[in-house]
Amino acid sequence: MAKRLHTDSVTTDSVALQHEIGRLRLLQQIALLAASNRNNSETLPIILSHLNRALGVDGCGIYLKPQPESPLSLIARVGIDDDLVRELQKVPVGKGLTNAVIARGIPHNWVDLRGEPELVCRAVLEAGWRSLLTLPLIAQGRPLGAIFFFQRIPRQFSTTEIELLEQICTFIATSIDTCELLEKLEWQHRLTQAGQRELERSRKQLRGHLQRLEVANNNLGQLSRMKDRFLALASHELRTPLTCILSAGQLLDTYLADGSPETRALLSTMLEGGERLNSLVEDLLEIARIESRDIYLARESINLEKLLDSLLQKKMADANQRSIEIRRGEIPDRFTPCGDMHHLERALTHILDNAIKFTPVGGAIEIDAGYISGSEILALQHQLEPFCPAFFNAHNPPDMIDFRITDSGCGIDDKERLYIFEKFHGCGDISLHGRNHFTASAASVGLGLPLAKGLIEAHGGMLWSENRPDGSGSIFHTLLPLYQGRTKSRE
Repeated sequence: MAKRLHTDSVTTDSVALQHEIGRLRLLQQIALLAASNRNNSETLPIILSHLNRALGVDGCGIYLKPQPESPLSLIARVGIDDDLVRELQKVPVGKGLTNAVIARGIPHNWVDLRGEPELVCRAVLEAGWRSLLTLPLIAQGRPLGAIFFFQRIPRQFSTTEIELLEQICTFIATSIDTCELLEKLEWQHRLTQAGQRELERSRKQLRGHLQRLEVANNNLGQLSRMKDRFLALASHELRTPLTCILSAGQLLDTYLADGSPETRALLSTMLEGGERLNSLVEDLLEIARIESRDIYLARESINLEKLLDSLLQKKMADANQRSIEIRRGEIPDRFTPCGDMHHLERALTHILDNAIKFTPVGGAIEIDAGYISGSEILALQHQLEPFCPAFFNAHNPPDMIDFRITDSGCGIDDKERLYIFEKFHGCGDISLHGRNHFTASAASVGLGLPLAKGLIEAHGGMLWSENRPDGSGSIFHTLLPLYQGRTKSRE
């Protein structure tokens, strides 16, 4: 009897050992498959087949839930036909037995589904399902979905089987999570490669554009230099015959002092046209000298009173012709600018000509000057720098004289404020040239303000403009350096 009991005990231990070996082999197989998983659609059906045979069930499947508000997706199955799959996919979001297991995060075994009130897909009963075991798939605390096993007979899975499946679910969930991460990384890698290819293509295009832009800039610079050389050469070549014409005209004017009115009128027209042409030639030559920095400037003390009187004397007749009042404002007597009297007078004459041209009949122009400190100029840098960027490059601006010409004209549009100082910007309609150049409707050559700007900047100053606060005209500011031989204090 004792021998028989011993034999039964050995047999029981042997069976238990075989079960443990089978369990370990199954865990090893699933672990190896999960570790080598690179494609869920290929690996998961193989894992389910192993589990289906090991547990002796009629079928099984794996659901994934991409997002909390997403429906379940049956990504792998064994023993489930296509018709039933379509019915299972119709389960509403958050409803049904599988969603309940995922929400609770613990396995559940239904021994008999026929009396289960939460069963949504009744088609599984028609397919013969009776018992169902569902376990959640959780990776790093995040529910991914669930794995389920069904049988067409009532079955209560043992605690050992459920514990084994929980271990297997850990492998499967980690495998699915890793595979999804790898897919995302591969997709990101492909996007990165595509972005790099697009970036390289854009770089090639940019290099091509830069090369073409460089060629265009070189061509433009060459054309600009050719234009400047042409203007300088044409001005020089015109000067000699023009001097002859003017000399001959003046001589004829002397000889024909008693000539007929028609002759005198014709001679006057010829001399007036010659003077205008001579003025244009002088402006072109001056522009060429300024741009080539081949202009001599004296550095002497400028008497503002004398400079202002000379301006008024030259332009009073033109202003009176259009009933424009030129008022003289305050002029500082303790500060004097430094520069070349002849060139400064010429620059300010161009600015005053512009003011007379754009001031309506009956309007007024005021000329005044004042002291402005370097700190005040620096505070206006944002406003002034577009007019002359180089002015603020070398050093902090010194104390200066601000010579102002204020008109009561139409003002200047903000979009045009910088362009009016460019050469030939005021050319306008060629058909308007030849009219009275002191009317706003008449086009000019467009050299007056650029010439004034060049002369002022050659003195180390700046020319800039702004509209009057009430919008009834413009103010042209001429900043000139102070003469070093005089005090700069504001006593």
